[in-house]
Amino acid sequence: MKNPVSVPASGTYAIEEVLTELHVALGRENLLAQIDSRHRRRSAADGVGAAMNRFHGQLAAAAPVAMYDGEDTESFVCLIGKQVMCGTFGGASKLPVGKKVKAVVSRDGDVLIAHGILSEDMGLVWVRHAWGSKAERKANFKMAWGAFCFAMICEAACIYFLGVNPWMSELETLASGTVIAGVLCFGNALWSSGTMNALANPATDVFRKLGFADPECINLSSYQYDIVNFNKVANSSDSSANYSNIHCYKKAIEDGKLELAR
Repeated sequence: MKNPVSVPASGTYAIEEVLTELHVALGRENLLAQIDSRHRRRSAADGVGAAMNRFHGQLAAAAPVAMYDGEDTESFVCLIGKQVMCGTFGGASKLPVGKKVKAVVSRDGDVLIAHGILSEDMGLVWVRHAWGSKAERKANFKMAWGAFCFAMICEAACIYFLGVNPWMSELETLASGTVIAGVLCFGNALWSSGTMNALANPATDVFRKLGFADPECINLSSYQYDIVNFNKVANSSDSSANYSNIHCYKKAIEDGKLELAR
């Protein structure tokens, strides 16, 4: 992994540093209370404790932007290098403490907000949405095509077994049904693609800045942590909050489904 380049004043950028002082909780309020309680007990002379205390106010202000409460995910705060970073990922508790990571972040005051984190040592990437923009559209139209084919099979079966509308021939009935099914299925796919761009476009940006080739075409849905490590997860007490946003990118590279940018 390459060292980070210059930091822009706004927007997202990549940073590569060692991750330390990880704190994780299911809800942001629980997390902020945990941090406040823990670091009040630490000496003001402790550099890390002082840093966390100094940034507690900024964390509280950034929390509504960077974190949300929910049982299916984990909010976290940590140090990346000497900077405070926070965010929400299902599986944040598995972030590698004491190891170098590459993170795509934005800035809220003095706090970094994590949008994606990659651990080269573990071969894992933490992202909230696993599809790039083109992959999202492809998946939507693939589902639309499946729904259209199913609708046509049902329509043909109805015509064969139940007969047709007395005002239309079989061909006219089939043609009108085809038009209606096409409009409903593919119109819904177009509408869904537009809606999902709010997730897919930021994901594409994260994949690009983490160093992946063809970021808009990436689809890591088959490489979720619980799918690749099914036996391990099935025999553990973990819930989806402990792994839902973790993806095994090195496994995807080994399978030829993903490449790093050259």
